[in-house]
Amino acid sequence: MKKLLITSILLGMLSACNVDDVNSDLIPVQATENNTDCVPDNPPSILGRTYFRSGFVIDAPVDVNGDGVYSTNLMEEQLCSDLSFSFSDNFRVSNPTLDFVSLYVDNDGNGNLSQRMQCWHADGTANTYMQVGDTIKFFYNENELQFIGTLSEDETTITFEFPNELLFGFNFNTGGNEILLQDGSVLEYEGGAVVTYTLQ
Repeated sequence: MKKLLITSILLGMLSACNVDDVNSDLIPVQATENNTDCVPDNPPSILGRTYFRSGFVIDAPVDVNGDGVYSTNLMEEQLCSDLSFSFSDNFRVSNPTLDFVSLYVDNDGNGNLSQRMQCWHADGTANTYMQVGDTIKFFYNENELQFIGTLSEDETTITFEFPNELLFGFNFNTGGNEILLQDGSVLEYEGGAVVTYTLQ
């Protein structure tokens, strides 16, 4: 009878504290006497990492640097800097959409048009983030999903597909969204952008 009771208790403990081997978004907590065997120990793999912007691809090719070569990747057209963001251990991360990009078409007064690009960074409240497998969710005010990023299999790049409304530099009053096409016509840009960040 005593062996049966001990066996039942052991089986109950094993089943009560069985933790599936799945990706968890929880930070390990300090173990106590009561929860030693039931503490998740797999925080987000991106925790503490810093990624730098390495690509900013739009739908229409432009020639910002005046070399006669049109490209859809603004990083190849003298995009201002490879701005970074880091995943802090308090689950805060800067907002990559606040690294503004604006496009303008300048006229020299003689009918000669040229493409100009301007970039700047706006300070703002850091987003909170959550990693679910290869998806990184960015939240505003800790509960409102703002956008998501996709982590590469080797975890060296994060890719964002931003719709036009999240390209703040194209849409704020001080921003610009004019594209000078190869045929000399000017287009108001209404597309989105694929923005890539690479691990430092």
